[in-house]
Amino acid sequence: MEEAAFLFFRGSTPTLELVLPLAVEPEDTVYLTLAQGGRPVLEYTLNGSPEHAGSGVLRRAEDEKNLLLLTMSQSDTLALESGDTELQLRLKNAVGADTFQPLRGCVGPARKEGLI
Repeated sequence: MEEAAFLFFRGSTPTLELVLPLAVEPEDTVYLTLAQGGRPVLEYTLNGSPEHAGSGVLRRAEDEKNLLLLTMSQSDTLALESGDTELQLRLKNAVGADTFQPLRGCVGPARKEGLI
């Protein structure tokens, strides 16, 4: 079994740093999907329209063109169940489109449920 690429807990407000093998330009379209049990749960975009919109923010890092930052809200992390989670990126730029291999991670439980 492969090691988890990320871990955060339900009810937290994590910022995930995603280093890509290419630069992301301001006009590029990016979709980031978090899925559990093979189904999309949350989606974030740059220049797109998410189907399962999270309330967090996906953005390019100001000083590194190949770094994306995903800041999630408490509501977002509470929408996920504890357990295995997949994160996948899709990107469309002037050259074409690419789908990246999913990253496997884990959402940890919260002993105190709900927003605080």
